[in-house]
Amino acid sequence: MTVLEYRDNQFHECSGQPTSEITLKVDETQKKLVLTIPGGVSMIQSRAAERNARSIEKSGFQTAKKGRIGRGFELVVEGHGGGLPERLKQSPREVY
Repeated sequence: MTVLEYRDNQFHECSGQPTSEITLKVDETQKKLVLTIPGGVSMIQSRAAERNARSIEKSGFQTAKKGRIGRGFELVVEGHGGGLPERLKQSPREVY
């Protein structure tokens, strides 16, 4: 399993323990991309990471040793980081 970390608005290969909160695990055995977004991440950053992960889902990620990985894999998003605050999920007006 290859782990990619999200920093500087793109995913990078991770050697050892990831330093970023947002990670993308590429599971070659199950053909899945697992995007992990923790709770304290801003909505803008989480949406940008999700867009980049969907790009990897379509075209893959070029690694130094294994070549292109992740192309055509299923994307699974874990965590609820960057979600809307509760006060924005409901209308301030009553529904008629």
